[in-house]
Amino acid sequence: FSNNRFTSIQSFKKYKGSFQSLRFFDVSNNAIKIDATNIFDNITPTIEQFMVSKNEIYGSFPESINNLPKLRQLNMSSNSLSGTLPEWLNNLPELRKFDVSSNALSGKISDFSESTFILRELDMSNQT
Repeated sequence: FSNNRFTSIQSFKKYKGSFQSLRFFDVSNNAIKIDATNIFDNITPTIEQFMVSKNEIYGSFPESINNLPKLRQLNMSSNSLSGTLPEWLNNLPELRKFDVSSNALSGKISDFSESTFILRELDMSNQT
């Protein structure tokens, strides 16, 4: 669903039954405008890749991301995210790639040395 002119992910919610086995979700490069605190609502815990870069997602990270234990790749780059990076990111043991570049995040990066967190790629460049 990337590279279209979608303005919302609301229309995908009607397929919630199909979402139970969904593993990859890519709506990058659209015009989706949503508060980040609502972006993970109704997303199945089986999701492994969640790609929402180059949209109009605003606000700070929601704690509901903790409900995605199989998440391996999260790309929320080139949006309008603000606030600090959540310390609970180390509660996502499968997360390997995390891209939040080109947003407005601030603060310190958590100490992941004592967690089972196995992040391989982290891009936080170009914070405004």
